[in-house]
Amino acid sequence: MSSIKYLGHSSFEINLEGRIIYTDPWFNPKPKEVQRLAPPLISAVDVKKADFILISHEHFDHCDPFDVAGIEKRTFATVLAPEETLVKLDIPENKKVSVSEGETFNLQGVDFTITQAKHPQSVHPVGFIVEYNGKSFYFAGDTYDFYDMNLIDVDVSMIPIGGTYTMDVLAAVNSLKRIKTSFVIPMHYNTFPAIKANVEEFAKRVKQDTKCIPVVLKIGGEFNF
Repeated sequence: MSSIKYLGHSSFEINLEGRIIYTDPWFNPKPKEVQRLAPPLISAVDVKKADFILISHEHFDHCDPFDVAGIEKRTFATVLAPEETLVKLDIPENKKVSVSEGETFNLQGVDFTITQAKHPQSVHPVGFIVEYNGKSFYFAGDTYDFYDMNLIDVDVSMIPIGGTYTMDVLAAVNSLKRIKTSFVIPMHYNTFPAIKANVEEFAKRVKQDTKCIPVVLKIGGEFNF
């Protein structure tokens, strides 16, 4: 059994058949950059086990050097991110894995494919397809819709819907007409004023217009697949 727990914004704790993976950890409840409307579920000190940390790009709400260093120090997790993001992190060099769009590799028995992310506000954004022991997920990071989404074939997808430098609700639904996925979990919405979105409308349109099943998680909610 695999599970995905929503920690807030674009942060998830994913148990992929026993491999523990965190995405874009950002656990600062009162960031100086924005008014955070929805607090994170946990802080970095609450993370006791992690095999991998995936970071999609360098922006503050996706890469918090304090949180990443805290998790790595306690768990010895391997951190996968673009080089431009890794340079911001004060963690051992042997725990850093630099990634670029188009790469496919196996790490500790887990298969990773690094996807495009269309987010021109970032220096080098990416997404991740992760597969282990017959289960798979796609973590899109911050992205607009792009043509090569039709190459993605996974069990579960986590995609942004908040608009303002990412897909909004309509674009996210359109992307799901390309992505081959059984389930979709919306993320990157309603965390601060610029990315407010109607998640109920998203779920309704996904049911009407696509072949996948929407899974709307409240912060702290968990989905098994």
